[in-house]
Amino acid sequence: MDGRRSSAAEVYRHYRRLVGEPVPPALDVALCWTVVVPNAGAVPLTVEDVGTRLSGGAGHEVHEAAGLDVVDLPDHRLNPPPVAVDRAGSAIVLYGLDHLGVPPAVTRSLSANARVYNAWWNVNCVNHLSLAVDGEVLLSIDGLFPGRPEDHPNLAWWPELTAINDFFLDYEDTACTGRDDNWDWQAGFLAGIELATGVRLDRRWLNAEHPYLTFSGPVEH
Repeated sequence: MDGRRSSAAEVYRHYRRLVGEPVPPALDVALCWTVVVPNAGAVPLTVEDVGTRLSGGAGHEVHEAAGLDVVDLPDHRLNPPPVAVDRAGSAIVLYGLDHLGVPPAVTRSLSANARVYNAWWNVNCVNHLSLAVDGEVLLSIDGLFPGRPEDHPNLAWWPELTAINDFFLDYEDTACTGRDDNWDWQAGFLAGIELATGVRLDRRWLNAEHPYLTFSGPVEH
């Protein structure tokens, strides 16, 4: 966690550099990055708590810290694949690839008495940026078809997004053609999460070892 608060433009530039780096992991190809922030006065989640919420009681195991290869290049026999989980101050962060970004039930479960910020995209550029609060998904934004601020009635829950220049369109996309301005929506997703939580994803975090979870059954519950 980076205690220094940067401007929206500085944060966006940081993630544009990070996503564009030609070193593993290839963040521009696929990523699932989640930050869970406890509500005011709530007890922060532990790695064990996250495992319980994700598994839905189906069973999980917490493993000692290891490099992200265990997540990026998992044992093919593990289904679902592992998820890296670690603390960031009072928040807790999750790093994975595809499977955590799909089912809304996952973010709803994680968001009990908390706020869950999730950025997800896959190799086909299917994507969303979502916010779940107290068991309810309030926002889900497509980076290629973000719409205008007024198209998102719950945007007041995540006002930091409006501080990022060009995050939203300034016109009504009636033809649903999406963005055509080469704006880096992946960097915008990650910048939005940092601005809201103060938690930074950087090369040091990606190169470090982190505890990780494995599951005995699917996380879609």
